[in-house]
Amino acid sequence: MRIVRVFLGVLLLGVISPCVFAQEQPKKKLIELGWDIPTTEYVRNNWQEMEANAPFDGIMYDLVAKSDDGKKVASQSLFTADSWKQEWFSSCVQDLKSCDFQRYHNNFIRVNFYPTPFDWADEECWKDVCEKARICAWVARQTNDGLCFDFESYGAHMFRHDPSTGRSFDESKALARQRGAEMFGAICKEYPDVVVLCLWMNSVNFAAGRSENPDFVLRTGYYGLLPAFIDGMLDAVAPETTLIDGCEAGYYMNGAAQYDRATCDMLLATGPAVRLVSPENRKKYRLQVQAGFGFYLDMYSNPKGSAYYRGPEPGETRFDRLAANLRAAWNAADEYVWVYGEQKRWWPPENAGSDDEWTSWEEALPGITDFIFQLSNPKIAAKVFKERVLSDPDVVNLCVNGDFSDVAENGTPASWGTWQIETHATGEFAVRDGAAVLKGMNNGCYIQKVDTMPGESFFITGKMKATGDSFGNFRVRWQDSNGAWVNDALDVMIFPDSDEPDETGYVELTGSVVVPDGSNALVLLLLASGADPNGVVSYDDVKIYGSRKR
Repeated sequence: MRIVRVFLGVLLLGVISPCVFAQEQPKKKLIELGWDIPTTEYVRNNWQEMEANAPFDGIMYDLVAKSDDGKKVASQSLFTADSWKQEWFSSCVQDLKSCDFQRYHNNFIRVNFYPTPFDWADEECWKDVCEKARICAWVARQTNDGLCFDFESYGAHMFRHDPSTGRSFDESKALARQRGAEMFGAICKEYPDVVVLCLWMNSVNFAAGRSENPDFVLRTGYYGLLPAFIDGMLDAVAPETTLIDGCEAGYYMNGAAQYDRATCDMLLATGPAVRLVSPENRKKYRLQVQAGFGFYLDMYSNPKGSAYYRGPEPGETRFDRLAANLRAAWNAADEYVWVYGEQKRWWPPENAGSDDEWTSWEEALPGITDFIFQLSNPKIAAKVFKERVLSDPDVVNLCVNGDFSDVAENGTPASWGTWQIETHATGEFAVRDGAAVLKGMNNGCYIQKVDTMPGESFFITGKMKATGDSFGNFRVRWQDSNGAWVNDALDVMIFPDSDEPDETGYVELTGSVVVPDGSNALVLLLLASGADPNGVVSYDDVKIYGSRKR
């Protein structure tokens, strides 16, 4: 086969040594939010279908109950002039406890800051609001869920300083900070280790944080009092609490550089978000606040000309752009990315009949389900893909000489190409004891190409053994019909399933891939890297399962 060497040297630098992960990082999560937000009753009745159709790590849901007089009360309407009783929400707890979630282990109660007209100085109002927030925290604690704060002003501009009150901006800030501390004090007393995912925190006020005089900008801003409220939250936060700035502005970001810059702006000690925090709370902020991102699916399904439209870059499709940006948000986030959608749905409307028309996100963006599943849960996705692919009567192993029984005259595996970085081309390729061996390889690989069509699914498996200071893994890349590398952002790295080898010293690698648009070939790389001239990486039993209907 023809081996294309362009860019391999750069891309193989992505091979990662296990020592990089000396400190375990939290597993990242994708959380669903949309106009299809469910109630706990809907979740109870449909959780299996929801998990089957929406491959997330968790969802946001609306906490809905009935008062003694039958009136509906909900967590999305916290700022109303009524009081709640905790027992009203016992049925919500039971709804959630009845679900045997397999993947939705990171769920959040949606709490809207959607006020009827009120005043920051209204003691009775805030007493009721804080008690309602405590009740939401009580439900979340019973179910090991979190809280989602949406600070957006859908009605009255709650966080905008109102001079007509007769208070100065400094006086309004002091009140906002007091109320933030009261609300969060109530929450943390009930549930100290709560996770609170805010759809935005100080990321909504980056412009003020970059200003030489932040208060000058905040004084007339729609969210000018929010930094003070967040300061109050930090005043009362428990040491176990986690806060996430969900950076809703992620909707409009394009490219990894913009997401990475936003992470720095949220977390760096000199960044605009931290500059809006009072000096006494900055250490606490840096220890307990994470960077997250919102991701707006409608940007990639709306028609061209819409105010919310994200088109493709040259040479790619809109789905390619979606995939590249969602992966960029995922990589830049500390732990959470929330995926928001409006015009389509992940599951049927509540009380929908058989004739009710609705469009799923998979119909609108074919391949989105598999992509999200693979991004957030690659090992589970690989298992599901394996079952799907191997149950296909037309499945076949498309890998040629994956058992390495056929040896070329030069001693390397037949039907496999070889490559190593030219500046350190001191490694050895060979077949030994029925395995493909890479010895003393600084950066190198075996290569095999399989012709494909966009949208096809493949399950890839094999065994790998590494000795000495060497490391190996699979990488899947893509080429077009001319043999040029394409869709670099959609390369797939497949690492060992376990650190525990079998009795022969091998570990298993399994993974699944979906061919992106514009790709006509899957290129499998069996990688090896390290600084040990005597280190050896061996591969055996490599298979690429796909359909023979090609």
